[in-house]
Amino acid sequence: MPSYLTGAPGSAGSAGSAGSAHGPGDILHPHISIIVKASLLCLVGLLGIIPLVGHAQVAEAAPEDLPAPVTPQAAPYVPPQEPAFFYTADFTPTTPDDSAAYCAETIFRDSLSGVTKVYYPSGRLMQYLPYADVRRRILYGTATTWYEDGGMKTKEDYVRGLRHGELLTYYPDGAPRRRDQYVNGKCGVGSCYAPNGTLLPYFAYEQLPLYPGGGEQLVKELSRAIKLNKEETAAMYRLNQRVMWYQGNWRREVKVELAVAPSGRVTDARVVQATDEFLKTAALRAVPQLKRQFLPGRRDGQPTASLLTVPIYYDVMTNRQVPGRDMYPPRRRYY
Repeated sequence: MPSYLTGAPGSAGSAGSAGSAHGPGDILHPHISIIVKASLLCLVGLLGIIPLVGHAQVAEAAPEDLPAPVTPQAAPYVPPQEPAFFYTADFTPTTPDDSAAYCAETIFRDSLSGVTKVYYPSGRLMQYLPYADVRRRILYGTATTWYEDGGMKTKEDYVRGLRHGELLTYYPDGAPRRRDQYVNGKCGVGSCYAPNGTLLPYFAYEQLPLYPGGGEQLVKELSRAIKLNKEETAAMYRLNQRVMWYQGNWRREVKVELAVAPSGRVTDARVVQATDEFLKTAALRAVPQLKRQFLPGRRDGQPTASLLTVPIYYDVMTNRQVPGRDMYPPRRRYY
């Protein structure tokens, strides 16, 4: 039997016996050392190979070979658009099927500014209105109107919603009718002309529609006509509690825009501003209750369709409508 298995001294063990005696557990030591050394060599080899493999992989994926990163593209901005508005000669809303309808189209440049173009029933351009703010109807630029045959009718310069610059009007044959000079909405020097070119006594370019009894009578009648239904009354009581504890402001306001035809009849109404939702429909229901008809507004001496903005104040503490001393007169707007 081999000596390294029996523990007897032999050639393999004698070389290591010079120092000290071996115990029974030291008989396999030479072979275990060989196995451990071999394992360590393999491990070192693997550790040496891994960086090389990683380097090779990085080299294979050089930056110039990588695909370019994809940058997310924002969707193109699409300005909001409004549907075309069709109306009759007396400013009554109608449908596109009406052959006598005028058409107003608004094209937005961005979220605020845009242009409104108004067309005759024949399809010819009647009016061009540039707006800095379409929804608030703040004109900025040169507003122009034409006769149906294409001749210029009016030309007006606006800055931030106010006339600023020249206002020119013409007769159908092209002869000048009026020349006014405005500064920040106020008219300075002006001249009016007859069809033959002679000077006429000066008169204001625009005259507001007049309600019999004046603006205070108009607001008073609208205020008295406002009646809250059950749902609106409940909303008002909820508002009372919120106002009592947080706001301390009992007066609410709603502004109603009235469309007054050249005949003086109110043909349409809409809410342009309201502090509370429950007042909107209640105010619109009050408009048909007006007892009288307007004297129509005039432009350059001729009756014209007008838009009036009328403020109505509502006291939520006492559940009543109040005109208020700070009431301001109706304002005129137009297409």
